[in-house]
Amino acid sequence: MAFIDLVSELSGTLPGLSPILARTFINRAWEKIRTAKSWSFLVSDAAVVCPAVLNAGTAAIVQYTNTVTLNAAASAALTPFLTGTPLATQLQIRFMSVTPTTTSQVYNILVADNTVPTAIVLTLDRVVQESTSAAASYLIYRAYIIPPVDDFLTWLSLVDQANAITISGRRLTYTATYFDVRDPQRQALGLAYYCGFYAGNQQTTGPTSSPSPTQAPWQPMYELWPHSTQGQTFYVRYRRRGTDLLNLTDQQPPGIPDGLIIQMALLHWGYPHVQANLGQFPSFKGVSWPLLYAAARGFLYGDPASGRRGSLQDAKLADDAQSPQYMVSRGHRLKGGSELTPFPIDSNYMQSHDTGRW
Repeated sequence: MAFIDLVSELSGTLPGLSPILARTFINRAWEKIRTAKSWSFLVSDAAVVCPAVLNAGTAAIVQYTNTVTLNAAASAALTPFLTGTPLATQLQIRFMSVTPTTTSQVYNILVADNTVPTAIVLTLDRVVQESTSAAASYLIYRAYIIPPVDDFLTWLSLVDQANAITISGRRLTYTATYFDVRDPQRQALGLAYYCGFYAGNQQTTGPTSSPSPTQAPWQPMYELWPHSTQGQTFYVRYRRRGTDLLNLTDQQPPGIPDGLIIQMALLHWGYPHVQANLGQFPSFKGVSWPLLYAAARGFLYGDPASGRRGSLQDAKLADDAQSPQYMVSRGHRLKGGSELTPFPIDSNYMQSHDTGRW
């Protein structure tokens, strides 16, 4: 059913309800349903590209300032990423002035100004701590990745097919704080085997946002570890939060019945609103509210005493039947609760270890 039809039905069920409020209640109900289960229709995929490290030429840095000027060779190396994938503003930079590469800090690139193509000026997310140098060696690569979509919820897996590396399960549960303990100088460079939460993207301030101007404010960012410098392209699977119904012709997925959304909206928002504003809804005076609530609740959640399932449970079961989301069956050695095995595992591991049934 189209969004406009859901709004019309809710308004018709509650005569006098503002269409604007009806739209709000429908979307609140739709959001509550989306968070009730790991629905298959909220799983998606994409590609995350981590290019090989850039280190041609040099960079001019001034300690305690946040702008860096690349020389002609360095500018030429970065130019493809001004409009390519990933963008220069999705990359990070670190320097070798006095301290060695492995002890330099990692900075996010906020702006890449190519007004002078042979002398690109980078604006960083914070001031440079390394010593001033007119010709500092540098590394530019992708240490942090951002979600492919604004309604991103969580990663399911990142697969580097070229190198037979899969980042999933426990390899996705670490954080940048753990990497700080394990590798405080970020000396581990090469191929990434872990992915951990790094930071939440800050709200927009002025012309840019920090630390990622290409990402929606407040979205999470993730660190790959070891830092990916050899060039990796990950096929990623992730779970989305889902989005509200915005256009009048928008529809929910086929597996979500119209009545489920309507009854969810009535139980949690529609009936409470009418009950609190009875003066605006004369047709509901004298109505038995306990019966209305009980009917909506029974439709949604069923009756545990009698074993009758509700519409929400039916939708969950149908979703599981149509789209099983676990690739390993119960009882398999690789199954660990509701997630894949927590120990490090990739194609190389699978081919060199006995991973059969117990």
